[in-house]
Amino acid sequence: MQQFSNCLRRITLIWGIFLCLILTGCGGPSEEKIAQAQSTYTQLVEIHNQVAEAHKEISDASLDSKLVALSEKAGKIEDFNLSEMKDEDIDLLIETMNSLISSYEECLQTINDIKGQEDAAVLTPILVTLLNSTDQTFCTLTFYEKDDTSAKSNVLEETSGLGPGQSLAGLMIYRDVDNTPWILELENTDGACTEIELPVKDFDEEGEHLTLSVDPETQELKCS
Repeated sequence: MQQFSNCLRRITLIWGIFLCLILTGCGGPSEEKIAQAQSTYTQLVEIHNQVAEAHKEISDASLDSKLVALSEKAGKIEDFNLSEMKDEDIDLLIETMNSLISSYEECLQTINDIKGQEDAAVLTPILVTLLNSTDQTFCTLTFYEKDDTSAKSNVLEETSGLGPGQSLAGLMIYRDVDNTPWILELENTDGACTEIELPVKDFDEEGEHLTLSVDPETQELKCS
């Protein structure tokens, strides 16, 4: 990462040198070709800077060596004196710069993909306390992220169950960046099973207190 940062500072200096060569050159290539080279180099510097800034936002280091190599190739442009070049030589230089721009654009897309993956992996832990405000006793209680039952486990497995008026503290859920709902799955001592979807996007990061109750109209179990 440090080596890439050094290359970033270096290419900024190169930009000044390159402009000087364009502005002070006399004779040689056509003004049109010089303007084309200047425009292409501007694009190269801009995409380089975009990649450098985007790269700071990810922790993945898999692109480091490639970005260093690109920066070093871009740095070699200072070896070219436009005033001493022919139009066809500048065409080759422009082609080289366009190739570097394409490589930088590919890296930028990869960085954006990595950033999305890293952001999606960020989880916010939320402690939950659950109060049983029903007249039922529950022998099975599981929390799991919707559509992911791999981590299901019965938190009441080694207890006598969750009886009326009792509460259960220390339950942990993890909210992702998509606010994927969690499922509260319950089974009472009569064998009745209930699944309740929890809107974790509304939960307080400092902790959430939930209450199990029975809807007086529908007689359905609810959690709020």
